[in-house]
Amino acid sequence: MIPLVRYSLLGLLAIALAACVQTAPEQLPPVHELTKHEDDHQHHEDELLVLDPPADYLQDLPSLGLSVIDVTHLDGIGSHLYHLKIDNGAHPFHARHQHGQKYPNVLVDVHHHFEQHQRTRHRRVDTSYTSPRSANWDRPAASCGQGIRIGVVDGGVDMRHAAFKGRNLSFKSFHRKGQRIGASDHGTAVASMIIGQAKWGGLLPGAQLYAANVFHLNSKGRPRASAKGILQAVNWLIKQDVHVINFSIGGSDNVLMKKAVDEAHQQGIILVSSAGNSGPFTKKKIFPAAYEPVIAIAAIDRTNRVARFSSAGDYVEFSAPGVGIWTAVPGGGKPMSGTSFSSPLVATYAASLIGHNNLRGLEAIRAELKKIAQSKGGKKWNKFSGWGPVSINRPC
Repeated sequence: MIPLVRYSLLGLLAIALAACVQTAPEQLPPVHELTKHEDDHQHHEDELLVLDPPADYLQDLPSLGLSVIDVTHLDGIGSHLYHLKIDNGAHPFHARHQHGQKYPNVLVDVHHHFEQHQRTRHRRVDTSYTSPRSANWDRPAASCGQGIRIGVVDGGVDMRHAAFKGRNLSFKSFHRKGQRIGASDHGTAVASMIIGQAKWGGLLPGAQLYAANVFHLNSKGRPRASAKGILQAVNWLIKQDVHVINFSIGGSDNVLMKKAVDEAHQQGIILVSSAGNSGPFTKKKIFPAAYEPVIAIAAIDRTNRVARFSSAGDYVEFSAPGVGIWTAVPGGGKPMSGTSFSSPLVATYAASLIGHNNLRGLEAIRAELKKIAQSKGGKKWNKFSGWGPVSINRPC
């Protein structure tokens, strides 16, 4: 009888242990192990973004501690964007992880923030050092760039500024209701470099510019762009059939933004982005610059030395002037520095190669820019300036 009793007790113990294992809560990985990028802390604290979930998706959201804020049809990208609220207090990285466990084939990410790549300190002010002068151009003809469509994803633009009188400029903001809109200095400066009146430095004054404002002020009063706003902006620019999109912004790797970038690339749009202002010793990558279909631009000064603030990395492709460039800002003009201002130079070169040289496709543009850089002495690639400085001859 004793052996039978022992067997029964052991059996009961095994059943009890199995029950405990089955009811034990899932042990989530530490937050730092779920971090994909060292800037991943810049995000909305209680939100997720999801693209194109399955038909039965909504019924499972309560079990994940999530609810829908809104759904946006991104018809240019061909997707539906679900903006979700995290209701159960979970850290966004944990909510993203649990969502991925439930729906491994659905694109989900935290609602990242992105920043502008501008430096505010200037040792000298030279009002004649506009974008055409930095490109070694004489003044372009007023019609130069006609038929070319350029998009920028940036901040606000002062549409009433004299720099844009008689220019082809369309502007649209992408913000949530109640958000405080960021200042317009950065966006106005970038726009004036591309199509502004001569005093303010327009490289292709006859081009059509589509400017998307994605920046708001966060709780600390700092300008930040949300991933959702960027997705909406790219979607709008795709629908405008632009030839080139310039991003003078950067932040974390975000799988939804990568999807938008890939879709724009597939539709033949050339994408150019600032490489970032984290300096030569940084180990972090800046996105969207680091995505493969995007041409990443570092900043150099007037002597072709890489600017001290310019980010370095294996994603940097070319460099262009980005120190002390005189641009339009609300109320007048101002020297601007940062990879934010080297990027629109190259974006405009790419647009000109398309519109005036009839080049088509990313690889053709990359090859032409590489040939130009090598002709200027950039025989070898390096992580600081890529293949080296680029510029093109004034097209008109």
